[in-house]
Amino acid sequence: MITADGRQHVMLRNAHRDLQLVVEGAEVLRPVRLSVDAIWPADRMRQHLNALECLNAFHATGQFPDRLFPPEARASRLRFVLQALDGSLGGASHRQIAMALLARQRVQADWTDPRNHLRDRIRRAVRRGHMLMDRGYRDFLV
Repeated sequence: MITADGRQHVMLRNAHRDLQLVVEGAEVLRPVRLSVDAIWPADRMRQHLNALECLNAFHATGQFPDRLFPPEARASRLRFVLQALDGSLGGASHRQIAMALLARQRVQADWTDPRNHLRDRIRRAVRRGHMLMDRGYRDFLV
């Protein structure tokens, strides 16, 4: 993609991972020599170094290094919330949702615990799922 200021955006993709490059002053469809600025703002240095390392590895091996693409810290929590939402939308009770998402033995042992920690966890997940579905996904994406 070429922007109005003449910059070209190139997306390198390997499986489910992407590396986006912004190129100035050359046409990327022809042989080109890439050069980068040597001094970066301190708050962006790690991203720049990771991008260079990723580009070098892709050039050498055709793969992006796994260690430069750590799993999203919130992924397991979000997966739990979305699965709870799916169960709720399907008409399942909170206990049925818990049975589907957690070990059956744990639900049988903890569901009637007077502190209600397991029930509260399921209620919070369902509530958070509905909030994300209704309007909160916009905040989540930001």
